[in-house]
Amino acid sequence: MEITFDPSKLINKITELQKVQIPRAGAIALNKAVFEGSQELKRQSISRFNQPVPLTQNAFLYKKATEQMLEARLFVRDDVPKGNSPSRYLAPQIFGGLHYRTRFQRALGYTPNPDDGSPILAPNRVMIPTGSPAVRRNQYGNMSPGQYTQILSSIRNESSAGNKIVNRGRGRNKTATRYFYVSQEMLDDQYRNLRSRRPGIFMYRNGTLSKVLTESPLPNYAAKFPFFDIARSSVTTQFTKTFSSLVLR
Repeated sequence: MEITFDPSKLINKITELQKVQIPRAGAIALNKAVFEGSQELKRQSISRFNQPVPLTQNAFLYKKATEQMLEARLFVRDDVPKGNSPSRYLAPQIFGGLHYRTRFQRALGYTPNPDDGSPILAPNRVMIPTGSPAVRRNQYGNMSPGQYTQILSSIRNESSAGNKIVNRGRGRNKTATRYFYVSQEMLDDQYRNLRSRRPGIFMYRNGTLSKVLTESPLPNYAAKFPFFDIARSSVTTQFTKTFSSLVLR
């Protein structure tokens, strides 16, 4: 969102002294406005989202104006050194649309299913953490990044099908944690006795099988975070207040 101030619209309403003050006052007011806008977006994200992580809370950035360029920007962060880009995963919340597939979800799309060689996760599917105690959650209620990494590493390293992992457990280290994918075909065949009837990723440890991720259709969201309305209201109010206090007195 770009915010521009055009002082020429005030030319007939100001004194000569005010003409000199306007570029500096305009830059100060714009910068104060986009800063307050970013803080208001942060407050709104905390109140509207369920336990947003710090990356989401601090995703609302701004670019300052100068006296020579009376234009400021308020935007959602795009570049991150690692992890998922806020501008991408927040887009469905701002504009509506299909759920953003995270790096983990996309990685599963490139990982072959040991059972038949097809990708574990189709482009129109996602993996959702279950309510199992086997899911390690961070303070924000999400599956921990470390567990996502372990799951992906385990699945990629397993060269045999999921049923062999369980059947050969006696001959292997039972305390070792392994993750494997169970497709719908496997549920209908060798895993008919499993209570869960939806495909997903299971954890095998100490002779116990626990489902940690359930495969689901890619959700389609209605817009729920009015980024532009929040930003416009906050920026307009703060700019008018600051500019008036500096010049129009």
